[in-house]
Amino acid sequence: MAQQLHARFAVHKTQILAEISSPGPDASPKGSIDIHILPLINRLNEHHKIITTSSCSGRMSVFLEGSKKLAGTDSEAIGEGPEPDEKAEFPSGSAGMGGKGGGKWLFVSHDPVDCIDMTPREVSHMLLGGHTLGLHSANNQVLTESVLSEAGTSVSSSTRLVHMKFEPMILHVQTLDLQTAHVILVAALTAGFRESGIMNLGLSEHSFPTIAIRCNGLVMDSIIGVMNASHPGIKMVVDEDYLKTMMLVSSLRFEDNKRRVDAFSRKIERVIFNQGQAPPKESKEERKMRKREEGLRRQRILRAAQTQGGSQL
Repeated sequence: MAQQLHARFAVHKTQILAEISSPGPDASPKGSIDIHILPLINRLNEHHKIITTSSCSGRMSVFLEGSKKLAGTDSEAIGEGPEPDEKAEFPSGSAGMGGKGGGKWLFVSHDPVDCIDMTPREVSHMLLGGHTLGLHSANNQVLTESVLSEAGTSVSSSTRLVHMKFEPMILHVQTLDLQTAHVILVAALTAGFRESGIMNLGLSEHSFPTIAIRCNGLVMDSIIGVMNASHPGIKMVVDEDYLKTMMLVSSLRFEDNKRRVDAFSRKIERVIFNQGQAPPKESKEERKMRKREEGLRRQRILRAAQTQGGSQL
């Protein structure tokens, strides 16, 4: 029985790895696996009892919702965009860059954006200029500043909202057995991914435990604009100073997210690969220099955020 289970998991893992490594873009906004999380998922996949199925190292994004029909009516409702990156998690017909129901990713970054020296207008243009993804209005007009200012702000069942988001790392891992899944879950929880959990338990005798590694405490989601069918473009409901403040806050959350990812990676090395042996530690001087650089960068971002916040009063 154990041999059959091992053989079935090996076949399952081979199929998933083949899908991940197949050529062509996947269904995520980026179109491929995020390079920042590749070392972690490659390391996990080296273990014969582990396979990663979907992942995103963390991202900041601006997303225009799509629309869909309400059940039993002809009216439209707000739609959702796709889940985080990696092709193994998506069926072949799932939404890609455009999002589900005609939604649009207006801006996506898996890295903090250094906008401290940018003006609020420059930040606004970067996020909502409409050039990167060719966003157009209902009458096929490029969304210029004048079009944005003329759009309506009423909200109804057909209103499409524009979200500005920060989403920390999310990682789904399947394991051969529950014992391995529990070890990974404990590593995730102690690294700060407090909303992690094990799924697929008891669904069927052929399902493998799946650990969803996530941290909702770092999630940020703010509505910054609306689009109505009766108007040709997006109407902003926040000012440009607010957008820059959100970008600065996202930079800080990228740093918090990276610390948790690094902590999780170190714990995985100890509990999965090194059998309790601690990895080599950085020297006191190296740690001092790293902490100093992190502190200086954090102070710079905080000062900019405080200045930006004060300018809105």
